[in-house]
Amino acid sequence: MKVNTNPAVPVSARHLSELFTASGGKVILLSGPSPIFRFSMLLAAAEAARGGTLAIIDGCNRFDIHLLTRFARERALNADGLLARVFLSRGFTCYQMEAAVTRKLLPFLESAGSSKAMIFGLLDTLYDEQATLRETEQILCRVQDQLQILREREITLLLACKEWNVLPKERNAYLHRLKESADSVFRLHLQEQSLPRLYRERRGIHR
Repeated sequence: MKVNTNPAVPVSARHLSELFTASGGKVILLSGPSPIFRFSMLLAAAEAARGGTLAIIDGCNRFDIHLLTRFARERALNADGLLARVFLSRGFTCYQMEAAVTRKLLPFLESAGSSKAMIFGLLDTLYDEQATLRETEQILCRVQDQLQILREREITLLLACKEWNVLPKERNAYLHRLKESADSVFRLHLQEQSLPRLYRERRGIHR
């Protein structure tokens, strides 16, 4: 294993889109402010427009059905047909998110003949102080193990994680741990006038 010390470099949205749509299992992490979810929804809409089927697990209530229908309408696509290829599961607690990722996602994708999925706010429920630090750390470990299984099954995952500063401070390390589990790490940065710019960060661990 080797640590990559290359700095973050700006990339186009097309670069991330092509990486997500390419064949072969991989874990892609996209972090940054709230627009990461709209960006991810547009990737999901484009995948569905190409005829692909994908699942979205939403742990932070960011799924936007209106964006999908608007995407279809602006391109003269059948909105109902596009929506029929995007499947949503919500998780409101860290236990529900763990179950959705570790027990339900792979069987669903196999039954649907799909190899694409997105997870919104994977870490958000782990920041809930009603769950102990020990519990959330154990959940994250089990989720990371499942990410590796999904990768080996040729599943491509996009993890969209908003950046937070939380207490207890130990939980702020969760995002770094996820980055180390990912094959590619991107960050969306808002420039002046709230214009988004996408950067590819250095990869944590090369496998």
